[in-house]
Amino acid sequence: MSDSISMTPGSGDDADAGVVESRVQMERLAAEGRLMGRSIRGFAAPSAGLRGCDLDGVAIERLDLREADCDDVRIENARLQAVDFRGASFERALWNRVQAHQCDLTQLNMREAQLMACEFSTLRMGRTDFGKARIQRTRFLDSELYSADFTGAILTKCTFEGGATASLSRAVFTGATLIDVDLRGVNGYAAVFDDALLVRCDLRGANLCEVSFRGARLVGCYTEGVDIDGATLR
Repeated sequence: MSDSISMTPGSGDDADAGVVESRVQMERLAAEGRLMGRSIRGFAAPSAGLRGCDLDGVAIERLDLREADCDDVRIENARLQAVDFRGASFERALWNRVQAHQCDLTQLNMREAQLMACEFSTLRMGRTDFGKARIQRTRFLDSELYSADFTGAILTKCTFEGGATASLSRAVFTGATLIDVDLRGVNGYAAVFDDALLVRCDLRGANLCEVSFRGARLVGCYTEGVDIDGATLR
């Protein structure tokens, strides 16, 4: 008599568990709500539709996600390496404990997003839109943020590190609130802080030449050694 083999329901569906290596596989798993905890790597998926996905615990590496629709996604405890997110949209998304390294986030839409305890290192983030975002305990290390837009955003206990490479030149903080933000030594040439509120921020040694502070309020900030040549203070 042949032995019967007991199959666990759904076990065949788990054959692709773990690594995701194609756009078709990624979008199928996204539609099924089964991308959590997976490694996603090594393919192109421009304009992919990931709106509202739960990306908890994912590791994304060497992926082309230009202009992807990632609005309202939840991405937590995740790692991003060498991902091309140029022009992608993460409007109203939640980023919690995300580590991103050597990614291109140029012109990313992060409007009204919430970022908590993230670490961004060696990123291109020029012209990224953080309008009305809430950014807490997040570290920007050696990242280019030229012309990034933080209009109306609230930044709390964030750090911008890297000296000249931590470029905030021409960044816009109009109407933003910055509390306990470390901006020591950053290049903020021609940035705009009009009507912004800065509380206990560390600006020591920063390059703030040609910066506009029209209507801004600085409360308890550290300003030793800051370069404000050509800045507009009123």
